[in-house]
Amino acid sequence: MRVRLEVRFAGFGGQGVITAGRLLALIVIEADPSLYVVYSPSYGFQTRGGDALSDVIISDEEIDYPKARRLDRAFLLTQPAYNKYCGYVKDDGLIVIDDHVNKADKTQCGVKRHRELSIIANARLMGNDVFASTIILGAAINYLSNTELLKGKLSLEQSKRVITNYFRETLIGRRTGTEEIINKNIKALEIGYKIMQMSPF
Repeated sequence: MRVRLEVRFAGFGGQGVITAGRLLALIVIEADPSLYVVYSPSYGFQTRGGDALSDVIISDEEIDYPKARRLDRAFLLTQPAYNKYCGYVKDDGLIVIDDHVNKADKTQCGVKRHRELSIIANARLMGNDVFASTIILGAAINYLSNTELLKGKLSLEQSKRVITNYFRETLIGRRTGTEEIINKNIKALEIGYKIMQMSPF
């Protein structure tokens, strides 16, 4: 029987949700090269401040349709993202939201499982909203590592290696600050992993 996971990260441009999706895809590919993975980013009209989302589909069989249809997990950072996408989450799925998002705004989604995490507040403590991307990525890694498809395959340490390599490659040519950026993203990943672990259902 085919096992398929559909994961969505959504928020405003500038929060890094596009990067979160890309990194999750890379992490899964390295964790188990036998899995099929599709990554689909989508930007609004404005890169920064407009809507942004990225979908990652993971399957143990070839993926016949590369777009997410019924989400298993949704990591939603803003009220507009929640209002727009919570209805796409399966009834037995999980919605992870920033703790400033009001789930009561969407009655039909309020009965679904939620986790409320301090994502934006922790990113701002680190100095920039963009760290929200690696915080929600850490939360995603924690949760997905316990799913049937990825159990025993994803780990925090393996995710750190992928992130380190990713930023070293994307920041080639930068004269200063590369290691600081890497270290802050690793810290953000650890924060997300920890708060997901500690947050009650």
